[in-house]
Amino acid sequence: MENNNQHNELSDVFADVGSSSQGLSSAEAQARLIKFGPNRLPPSPPKPWWRRFLDQFRNPLIAILVLAAFLSWLLGHPVDSAVIWAVILINTILGFVQEYRAENAVAALQSLLDPHVLALRDGRWEALPAARIVPGDVLAVQAGERISADLALVEARELAMDESMLSGESFPVPKAALPRQHSAAADAAEEEKRQSMIYAGTLVTAGSGLGIVLFTGAATAIGRIQALMTSLPPDETPLLRRVNRLAGSLSAAVLVLAALALAVGLSHGQGLENTLLAAVSLAVAIIPEGLPAVISITLALGVQRMARRGAILRQLPAVETLGSVTVICTDKTGTLTENRMQVATALLAESTIHAPFTGSSPQDQEALAKLATAAVLCNDAHLGEQGKGLGDPMEQALLHFAHHLGLISTAIRETHPRRDTLPFQHERKFMATAHDEGRVFLKGAPEVILDLCAWEWHPQGPQAIDRKAWRERIEALAEDGMRTLALASGRSPEGSWKDPAQGGWTLLGAVALLDPPRPGVREAIQRCLAAGIRMQMITGDHPRTAAAIARQLGFLAPGDAVVTHGQWTAASPTERRHLAATTKVFARVHPEDKLQLVETLQQQGEIVAMTGDGVNDAPALRRADIGVAMGRSGSDVAREAAAMVLSDDHFAHIVDAVAEGRRVYANIRKTLQFMLPTSFAQGLVVLLAVLLDTEMPITPLQILWVNTLTASTMALVFAFMGSDPRLMEQAPRPPREGLIPPALWRRMAVFTVLMVAIVFLIFHYDRHSLAQARTLAVDALMTMEAALLIALYGRPRQDRGDAAAGLALLLCLVSQYLFGALPGLQRLFATSNPDGADLPILLGAGILSYGVARILWGADPRAVAASGKEASQKAGGKAP
Repeated sequence: MENNNQHNELSDVFADVGSSSQGLSSAEAQARLIKFGPNRLPPSPPKPWWRRFLDQFRNPLIAILVLAAFLSWLLGHPVDSAVIWAVILINTILGFVQEYRAENAVAALQSLLDPHVLALRDGRWEALPAARIVPGDVLAVQAGERISADLALVEARELAMDESMLSGESFPVPKAALPRQHSAAADAAEEEKRQSMIYAGTLVTAGSGLGIVLFTGAATAIGRIQALMTSLPPDETPLLRRVNRLAGSLSAAVLVLAALALAVGLSHGQGLENTLLAAVSLAVAIIPEGLPAVISITLALGVQRMARRGAILRQLPAVETLGSVTVICTDKTGTLTENRMQVATALLAESTIHAPFTGSSPQDQEALAKLATAAVLCNDAHLGEQGKGLGDPMEQALLHFAHHLGLISTAIRETHPRRDTLPFQHERKFMATAHDEGRVFLKGAPEVILDLCAWEWHPQGPQAIDRKAWRERIEALAEDGMRTLALASGRSPEGSWKDPAQGGWTLLGAVALLDPPRPGVREAIQRCLAAGIRMQMITGDHPRTAAAIARQLGFLAPGDAVVTHGQWTAASPTERRHLAATTKVFARVHPEDKLQLVETLQQQGEIVAMTGDGVNDAPALRRADIGVAMGRSGSDVAREAAAMVLSDDHFAHIVDAVAEGRRVYANIRKTLQFMLPTSFAQGLVVLLAVLLDTEMPITPLQILWVNTLTASTMALVFAFMGSDPRLMEQAPRPPREGLIPPALWRRMAVFTVLMVAIVFLIFHYDRHSLAQARTLAVDALMTMEAALLIALYGRPRQDRGDAAAGLALLLCLVSQYLFGALPGLQRLFATSNPDGADLPILLGAGILSYGVARILWGADPRAVAASGKEASQKAGGKAP
């Protein structure tokens, strides 16, 4: 059966599903269970551990390292190959362990299906597992129940649904049964169909009813969203895209230089084996073998920092991606707001009082108490332990309002027991309750209550009501996106109070309710705006409500427009690009709209973070560069789709994650600026030796020693290094900017040439033997690396990075001494004992390198982080 909801009346529904008001027979239900399958959403197939492990090798740098390891082994250098394989395994295990810990094996949507339902089978009501429901079953629904399938309502008694998980609508949605005969007007018929459908995963907040099952499992609205989400392949993160571009550039450079070395060596008559070994040595020298491991460790440390702050990263690169975002597309309900109703304003005859309702005059306090008493008595909700409520969310908010004023609802109800009730109906739009001594209280839509009232309550006594003034005040609150209720009271003889046409009631006041912003969200948004990150609210809620919340949070100006689903779908591709670039609030959107908006922003080169908690957010969370789900209030679907989960739902942690991401990216960039000059210098030393047909100043095994020592000690310093305090004051990196912008390439090129020149000069210093010359060349190379590390690190930062830097330099000093002093290492690496006369040469090389590095990167270490921004501005944000 096609899921199109095109039913205009009950007879159409029963005919379409082949059922009746008596439900299905057991035999028919069993046949349909075989035909349609269990009422379950298809679970995502779990990825086996070996597949997750092999996926770690898809990194392009890992592929290059694997090739280098095989070539080293084929050329008869097993030690070289073993060292490279060790680096590969370290990186692979780090990524595998992090992903394995983050995987959630629980089927994401199963928790949304109620385990048991009350179904009509063979003319009798039976409690059945939700998985056995089939199209055509008649189900009973009641307050507090989570719906297990898509239903058309046969009966509805004051039924209201919380559909925020699907639509983003923060207020309960009233529902009505399908009419016996459909309306002639097309608009009326469409409204009837919408009001008569309830969907799997939504919650009954009030009332009860009967519904006939139309769709189960994957055919439900939730099932379609899940199919849309799973059809989207996971996108590459910006960091991986930049690393891939860098790896491609390095690969091309290695191939060209290796081919050049091979050609020149053969032309010099050095023989195929020797020239091939030189070419492989050049490749191993240029490729920074330890870089993948260093990047993984840097990311893993960032992940650990975020976990301590309540943000759980499901993939290592996600923390860096947050630091790259240029736009945050955020859901409203449950993300920016608390997803609960709260009385924000109380209108009294002589004053308007806003939450927290303190500091008002004694007369106002008396009027507030009278208003709150009516709100408690004309109310069907209850507050349980720890303030948890049962019943309609708006009625719960009224009880919390009274509790905040110091009134105890149970005591009030015991003092004024209810004698009779006129339930709320959508046709009359108010509720009334009768109590002892003829007291009557009314609560409902302001436009109805105002017409029923002849008086308004003042501390001095009732006075004639000024309906015009009340309407103007209430309409002003409605324009701010609030839901308003009016409350009235009076006395009436028993029985006669049920006729609303009698009028004559006294208006006590009105309350305005809203879904309040979460504490700290406004400050977090202001930090994002200060960091140059655009904010966009994308919600299924009413435009007026969305605009009011956005204005409260400080990112929507009074004249800014709100774009709705109709405007978005009617827009051309060009208009959509304009809307995506300029609009701050999108309201009444559908799940497909969120996905299209994210894709439109990405097409414009933006790095998009999408936050959300509902099922309706899942496709956009999957497509975004970084999806952020709420851990407590969010649905399992959203958490499965997201790359990051906020365990305590605190939006402010997103800003902390952005700052951490920027720190990680800046430190990875510093790591590259530290490692690449050494790799390039080693490669150019090998190439220059081939071109000049002379002895290599550094052997292939010595190159691996330098690379291993660099990656295992000095390069790790930047993983622990703290962030620049001004990092969040800078604009986001241009999305098309390369991992290494042109300005940084020029700096590294100059420093690389300096290193090559010093190594060659020291190697050809004629008073040394070949072993001594090579030992001194390696020592000089490590000394220049240490100087570059100190220059890039800058002044002490009073964090773990200072200790890491000191320890790394000490380990390198000791290791380099042992490199030439230990007999075993002397035999392995063909080195000689260190000579005290070489110390001035090494000190001179270090001082010169440090001075040049400070000139190139600036005396202020913060210039290192800012250099990428400067370069991107000159290059127009394009990658080299």
